[in-house]
Amino acid sequence: MYNAWALMKLLKPQWLVPFAMVASIAIVIGFQILNFEPLNTPADTPIISSKLIYIVKSDDLSTQILDENSAVLVEYPKGEETFVSTLLTVVNRDRTKRNIDKSSPLVLQEKDDGRIGVFDPASQEEIDLMAFGEDNIIIFRDILAQ
Repeated sequence: MYNAWALMKLLKPQWLVPFAMVASIAIVIGFQILNFEPLNTPADTPIISSKLIYIVKSDDLSTQILDENSAVLVEYPKGEETFVSTLLTVVNRDRTKRNIDKSSPLVLQEKDDGRIGVFDPASQEEIDLMAFGEDNIIIFRDILAQ
């Protein structure tokens, strides 16, 4: 048999703190490296309609949504910041981080389950607009209906 008292003398309590810290760091790093996919990713659903759009800030700082022919679909004057300007800021920040051209188009999509999203082909990122409430996405529903 083993002597428990001898084992307790061998394991000093002050050794447990650094060991616990190193073990926790190793667990966190391991989780970050091995967990590439989010756990709550919704299943891909078929796209029933889509439209190529550009969201830009004009010279007078108004936010515009343009179609593929550069025709203005919607315009918000300076001072009337809306959800569209916030969306443009998010997309541009993501493109800047990845060193991608900010003038490339976005794809406005409606999926089979009724969800509306904006897909950025340049960065391969999709923003699900349904998470921001019905009031914020009415304009995008209208654009898809045109």
